[in-house]
Amino acid sequence: QDVKGPQTIAFNLPNDERIVNERGTSMVMLKNISEAKFKNILKPIANACIREEQKEYVDFEPYYTHIVCHECCHGIGPHSITLPGGKKSTVRMELQECHSALEEAKADIVGLWALNFLINKGLLPKSLSKSMYVSFLAGCFRSIRFGLEEAHGKGQALQFNWLYDKGAFILHSDGKFSIDFTKVEEAVESLGREIMTIQAKGDKPAAQSLLQSRATLTQPLRVALEKIEHMQVPVDIAPIFGTASKLLANN
Repeated sequence: QDVKGPQTIAFNLPNDERIVNERGTSMVMLKNISEAKFKNILKPIANACIREEQKEYVDFEPYYTHIVCHECCHGIGPHSITLPGGKKSTVRMELQECHSALEEAKADIVGLWALNFLINKGLLPKSLSKSMYVSFLAGCFRSIRFGLEEAHGKGQALQFNWLYDKGAFILHSDGKFSIDFTKVEEAVESLGREIMTIQAKGDKPAAQSLLQSRATLTQPLRVALEKIEHMQVPVDIAPIFGTASKLLANN
């Protein structure tokens, strides 16, 4: 079903930095929701937007493993920070309205970096090394459809445009996209470094500048979104909670 805004596939709580520092975080993954999104939304988008020779790399395993890494990376990186002069603060407090979009982008891009790190350490199979990037590219188009006013959509536009400008994403004359595997690893690392440096400094002007320059609906994104619009692919799914419905009906 088509619904407005993203349906949760995983969450990493709490968001309160004090409790995170004292107790850590707890992560919950909703695999069946992820599978439904992959089958009904991401695969059709990939068929429309990814070049034929790379379509085979769009696979649920790297898609889902990246979600796991995304949630893990929410729990790491800068949260509580010390500003010049010794003042204690948090990234959320300093970046204010810029925080959510930048944090979603951080979790995504550092999660992608983490996948590559785990593959290089032999902890994940090398078969993921190309499929994770192509699956991520298709996922960019899925998330951007939530809109640039929504944190996930804005963060995804930032990532897409950064990687496109670095030559990691390529738009071909047929209107389809592919990955340049010789450039994508460095491009991912450079964006992860950029975002976490801004967070660690609590640098709101830099955060605003990055989002204003990159989190925009550029021409390559328009090409992809126009392709998808003609296909009537839903923006998101709406799960039906059967057990809960039966309990309510019985009461």
